[in-house]
Amino acid sequence: MRRKLLSHLTLKPLRVAVVAAIASLVFSTAAMAAAGDLDPTFSGDGKQISNFGRSGPSGAEAVVRQADGKIVAVGGADNNFLVARYNLDGSLDSSFSGDGRRQTNFAFLDRATDVALQGNKIVVVGYGCANTQTCNFALARYNPDGSLDPNFSGDGKQTTAIGSFGDARPFGVALQSDGKIVAVGSTNIQGINTRDFALARYNLNGSLDTSFSGDGLQTTDFGDFDGAVGVAIQADDKIVAFGNHPDDTHPPGDFALARYNLNGSLDTSFSGDGLQTTDFGVGASGTEVAIQGDGKIVAVGQNGDGDFALARYIPDGSLDTSFSGDGLQTTDFLFGSGDLASDVAIQANGRIVAVGFATGGATGSDFALARYNPDGSLDTTFSGDGRKRTSFGTSSDGFDVALGVALQGDGRIVAVGTGGAGDGRFGLARYLGG
Repeated sequence: MRRKLLSHLTLKPLRVAVVAAIASLVFSTAAMAAAGDLDPTFSGDGKQISNFGRSGPSGAEAVVRQADGKIVAVGGADNNFLVARYNLDGSLDSSFSGDGRRQTNFAFLDRATDVALQGNKIVVVGYGCANTQTCNFALARYNPDGSLDPNFSGDGKQTTAIGSFGDARPFGVALQSDGKIVAVGSTNIQGINTRDFALARYNLNGSLDTSFSGDGLQTTDFGDFDGAVGVAIQADDKIVAFGNHPDDTHPPGDFALARYNLNGSLDTSFSGDGLQTTDFGVGASGTEVAIQGDGKIVAVGQNGDGDFALARYIPDGSLDTSFSGDGLQTTDFLFGSGDLASDVAIQANGRIVAVGFATGGATGSDFALARYNPDGSLDTTFSGDGRKRTSFGTSSDGFDVALGVALQGDGRIVAVGTGGAGDGRFGLARYLGG
């Protein structure tokens, strides 16, 4: 008994010391983790690649986070919409379509471009093309198990032709507070060498909403070759469509915004006529838009020098001079031209997260993230200087490009796009938000 007691008394301090050392190590590791670091609890190293077994260049183009934290990414390859759902740890969710992946065919050439959640249903928008020049708006709605929802247009799918020249392609989708679906893109309604903003609004059952511009459809002309690439819904349900507008001085385009009333008419309280354009130099292009909690509008893309470009507007459509002094901000990722911001999200603390890609250096093209303070300055608490690049391999492995971003409830950042070698690969990376 004495021997056992002595042994117990000897081991107890040792056990306490080991536990304390482990706790210290865990605390030290947690303390070392910083905003912008890859999250090792996501697929082991913060990165995940999914292959759909399709040929041709592809990847995820948009992402959304469900209320339960699961991640839904969409894109396309060959002639199918591609949808994948992931668990919190980055693994594919086998409760979704059996293996976490779903493919949906509309026509000869299809591609999913954006995604939104309608309650527990997944709404995916993209285009379905009979050939390379004849395309329609295409929407699909999925049940939580990945099956098509027959309550949406009878079979879970809906297509819409806009314009008499047969080439309408949507690139953005958002939901109003009543659940109605707004899809935006472009159409060549005036002729083969012209394009306009194109919008369509759908009821919950997938039918066109005739209370919107009489037939559910609306087009807006800025110039010769316009196109909407993103959409956001204000708190009052007004619709902000964002895209590109060319001018004679700075082709191919300026940032272009249009705001619409609930009935589909242009909102003349926005910049006087419902339209606003912003010059970022020769070759600039816009990609996506988001609305802050205070109603300010943040648009992102690329400036004429090939850098991340951001513009922030106050609700009346004018540039917000409290943002970087003139409402505009650009960011270079240090290896010259070839950087582009493709999506944007607003954190709860007002910080702005832009994701896209950066080119140059040993790894070629990488996922690129930049985080900004509310005043437009780079947030140096994020990855040391506000910028982060992530490679899925070497420059010979492929073209790593982030095209979509979503924020988790705990502030972690999920970026999706194309990652790694080969075709048909969704690339995902998750970062600590801080």
